[in-house]
Amino acid sequence: MVPSNAGGMRRFAWLAIAVLAGCTGRTAVTNAGRLAWTQPHVLRIGIPSDPDRLNPYLSEMDVSYDLASLVYSYLIVSDATGHLTGDLAAAVPTRSNGGISPDGRTYVYRLRRGVLWHDGTPFTAADVVASWHAVMDPRNDTFEREGYDRVTSMSARGPYEVVVRLDRRYPPFVSRFFAPLQEGGKPVLPAHVLRRNGDFNESILSSHPVGTGPFRFLSWSRGDRIELQRFDRYFKGRPKLERVELLVVPNDRSLALVLQTHGIDLLAEPSPALLDEYRSAAGVVVSTAPWNSQGALFMNSSKPALSDTRVRRAIADALPYDEILHDVARGAFRAPRNSLPPTAIGYTPLPQRHVDIARARAELAAAGYRNRALQLTLATLAGYAQFERIALLAQASLRRAGIELSIKTYAYRTIFAAPSGPIYDGTYDLALYSNTLNWDPDVYNYLACDRWYPRGQNIYRYCNPRLDALERAGLGTDDPLLRAPIYVAASRIVWDDVAYVPLYEQDRIIVRSADLRNYAPNPTATPWWNAWQWDI
Repeated sequence: MVPSNAGGMRRFAWLAIAVLAGCTGRTAVTNAGRLAWTQPHVLRIGIPSDPDRLNPYLSEMDVSYDLASLVYSYLIVSDATGHLTGDLAAAVPTRSNGGISPDGRTYVYRLRRGVLWHDGTPFTAADVVASWHAVMDPRNDTFEREGYDRVTSMSARGPYEVVVRLDRRYPPFVSRFFAPLQEGGKPVLPAHVLRRNGDFNESILSSHPVGTGPFRFLSWSRGDRIELQRFDRYFKGRPKLERVELLVVPNDRSLALVLQTHGIDLLAEPSPALLDEYRSAAGVVVSTAPWNSQGALFMNSSKPALSDTRVRRAIADALPYDEILHDVARGAFRAPRNSLPPTAIGYTPLPQRHVDIARARAELAAAGYRNRALQLTLATLAGYAQFERIALLAQASLRRAGIELSIKTYAYRTIFAAPSGPIYDGTYDLALYSNTLNWDPDVYNYLACDRWYPRGQNIYRYCNPRLDALERAGLGTDDPLLRAPIYVAASRIVWDDVAYVPLYEQDRIIVRSADLRNYAPNPTATPWWNAWQWDI
């Protein structure tokens, strides 16, 4: 059973894709019924950056997740409505199908038969076991081990069954174990390739992935493109697309221009700030789909000023929420009411934040900044129109409260580089970006006192023992009726103590060629679950 998102599944079932705009202007159509510039069965995807590595275990870049979903497979995935479904696993483990033991400590994954790796080697349970060892090997620079580190043993019970035993009950396990539902999701890797490569951090998988997914890797021209080819023996059926090209265009406005001149068919990360440009492109459809994602202002609580809750509250009071929603979002954002997504158990709408400069000044004065300005630096992404605009709005509004904000932009692959980038090395004061929220409401690994990076993913260096106690209690039961009030209280602490400041909830913006068929992203960190059905 996966109780943590039962409500979310019901909600997503009726959330249809809402079309924001169609194409404008006259479009040239061929005799075959396609747009004149469409290359039949060849999809060109615009991406904002090269991945740092093609091995998804060693990266936290969205482009790496996207690529992994085209090349690799997972044990379970989410479909477009938010329901969990088997991928390499024949079914999602639950109590009712015998996949989860009554004590919540043993999981059984029954695997699909007839699955092949791209080099023709059969997929078996040994691949899942080897992948877990690759995650946990301390010599490997694996990003995010949460959940995997709860495993005490794994064994293959024949070629098509994996038995996993945990040290204690861990309700989020199914949503984290070789699942692409949130940041840090990992596919299953080939055991035979892992065996023949000595150094995992420098292995062939970082430059030439071998998967079981719908497309096999062809080439990577750094700074230019990644090319994939249809894998005819894909286990869910022969993909309709012959080839996928991921084209690197490292700037939002440049991507919009290439879209308008018909050089790409799909944007991987559209900017809401450029919706007008997208809508003006001939033969382009702009729409939205559900997404468990928030944009936020993150704070480094290890910095002396930001360790003071009064300062963090002052920053929260000084941010121009309404301006962000109206001037940047263009209808694609909503005001956040919690640090949890609305689909999570324990979600309760909290008081909506609005700018209050007088209260911000009072908080700063109480913290000792009555007669001097607080100097802070904001790190954000270069070339992303929405973040650049939000940063300028925040800078102007914070100045009114007595906070001088310097803005420093970084390339995508630099700001999130681990361990050397500013987010992970702890040199930032404030940071502005968006991320996909956990499928399960547990955030212990992200906010606990003993999970500061690199021990965990608490890159905010936040610590509140009361929150830790609640988060531990939430992991002590699988019963959603018992977990819900725990997360009501926990999320209230995150909100009131200002661990960070959610700025907006966002739908996923879809910008695609009108010729692209069967494109139906899911609401997770890795949305391309049905790429084998796409066609153009």
